Amino acid sequence: MSDKWTNTNFGNQLGDSSDAHSSTGSSSSNEPTARPANPPLTSLLPLSPSSLLEISVSDPQKHGEGTSAFVNYLITTNTSLESFSASQVTVRRRFQDFSWLHKALTDEYPYVILAALPGKHRMEYITGDRFNSEFLEKRKASLDNYMKRLAKHPLIAQSQILRRFLESNEIVPEFIAKNGQAHVFDNLSDALLNAFSKIKNPDPKFVEFKEHLDKFQETLISIERLHAKLIKSETEFELDMLEFGSCINTLGLMETQITGPLTDFGNILRNLCTILRERINHEDLETLRMRDQKQTDHEELIVYLENHRLERERVLNPQRGGGGIASFLSNKLQEIQGVDQERARQQKILKLSGKITELQEAVQASDDVSKAFNREMSREMDFFEKMKLHDLRRDLREYAANQVAYYDKCVQYWDQIVPIIENIRIED
Repeated sequence: MSDKWTNTNFGNQLGDSSDAHSSTGSSSSNEPTARPANPPLTSLLPLSPSSLLEISVSDPQKHGEGTSAFVNYLITTNTSLESFSASQVTVRRRFQDFSWLHKALTDEYPYVILAALPGKHRMEYITGDRFNSEFLEKRKASLDNYMKRLAKHPLIAQSQILRRFLESNEIVPEFIAKNGQAHVFDNLSDALLNAFSKIKNPDPKFVEFKEHLDKFQETLISIERLHAKLIKSETEFELDMLEFGSCINTLGLMETQITGPLTDFGNILRNLCTILRERINHEDLETLRMRDQKQTDHEELIVYLENHRLERERVLNPQRGGGGIASFLSNKLQEIQGVDQERARQQKILKLSGKITELQEAVQASDDVSKAFNREMSREMDFFEKMKLHDLRRDLREYAANQVAYYDKCVQYWDQIVPIIENIRIED
């Protein structure tokens, strides 16, 4: 996999070729609500060594009461990118603002593998209500991880959508408007161009990639399931340890001769529970969900074109048959109405020929888009693989370091218990 990314402009097949990601320098909070018309797909452009974009999410705050209550989060951005108005900017955003960002980026960059936005309602986070400290801390950590992933992406990091989210005082509720320019696809109202159609000739490279992602996701789901069991058992162990420490303290109150040592013993057990809780809170893994799709337009247009070709052949060569009872009844009806069959036939041929020409252009355009999308997706897959390995290595290192730190503290606390017990003296 090459580390070299080249700038690719797909030109007319994607509409306006103006660059939507250029630096603005003099940006302000009073920005237009719509983006430039149909910016081209642009391949991954690595940030220069002097560029910096660091984003952190912190300080969740609750506002309002009852059904109108909501939480917003402080977002702090440190950057050297010239498109930002300052090297450090801060804003507060609600969860719905993060949803706006994710939807806008998904619409703007359909070929980019975006990090999954944390779910609006994560039941495993909720122990009481959605405003308790545990839920807010875990939601904050998930959003912080989400923003850091966006900042790492070389194209998203330079996106005007992201910049607007990070420094504008307000975000309009409507999503960024799509370009109103008419494309040849818009004129094909009777074509079945939708995301539910199955790709008939998928690219083997993408099939292999999807199979890899499916297996990777299954593995992550298994890890998450096992991790949940481990967390549950550790939480139960923590509760047992707390109860054990409480019993030791109670015993110390009853056994006045050794109250001090037993109290120290109970306090150390509580300390062990504290570090166990810190360990449990630290071990919070997020699963990765992927989505793909694009080639459908091209293949559906080919089918649509072939249907029109067959229809034209039937009209040009009626003696070959075809058309069925519906065509026969239609011709008879035209005869009854006094329609000139030859003239009607010529008009239909001209109409179908024009439609076929339009569809041929559409097929070529969709083929260009599909190939361009494949090129971008190939680069995106390379970037995803690199980031996946980077994240896995980081997470495993952090997990191992957390285990070592936890057991080191356990050893220290248990070492403190040994002399406490040995120094207990019972008077005759």
